[in-house]
Amino acid sequence: MEKLIPINFIDLVNSAIIQENSSEEPDIIDPIIIEQVVNATGKRAYQSIKKILEYIVPSYVNEGKLDPEIVPVIHFRIFGDGRNVGQKVKHVMITVALLDDSMNLFKSDYHYTIVLFLGTENYSTLKVATTALIQELQELSNTGMVINDIFWRVKLFFSSDWKFLSICLGFNAANSNHFCL
Repeated sequence: MEKLIPINFIDLVNSAIIQENSSEEPDIIDPIIIEQVVNATGKRAYQSIKKILEYIVPSYVNEGKLDPEIVPVIHFRIFGDGRNVGQKVKHVMITVALLDDSMNLFKSDYHYTIVLFLGTENYSTLKVATTALIQELQELSNTGMVINDIFWRVKLFFSSDWKFLSICLGFNAANSNHFCL
């Protein structure tokens, strides 16, 4: 799997965007966990959407969930959110799921993590952490992709909570006259 869908890393600390709050008292005192968190801080893991699609689309075709004979279109949803893993340990995760598989859409095994990093949701961190993702999404949206000699068009759908979407759009706060962006 590492060869088919490699995990790429980028150092967010050297990008000068990670901000630590050293005034907080630690909640975790286990030295092994502390070492793992310190080693992961400022690192971003990224998996290519194209590589994931090259891997999963043939099985979706074989199972009849995608039909290249009718209309070779892949509909997929990109979802992002921050998570509190502990009281002061936070992660940001962006996943993708194929909407063409409606029976498994709400099962975690069918959501594929494409970006994961330790930190909080903020615009400057997301901008650096999602650079490769944004480039791939633009290419997929504009030109599609060839998988097993079949040209697939791609329809993108984005979903998240209010805070994450407003940060992605560069807003400082989630303010609006309507409940839905």
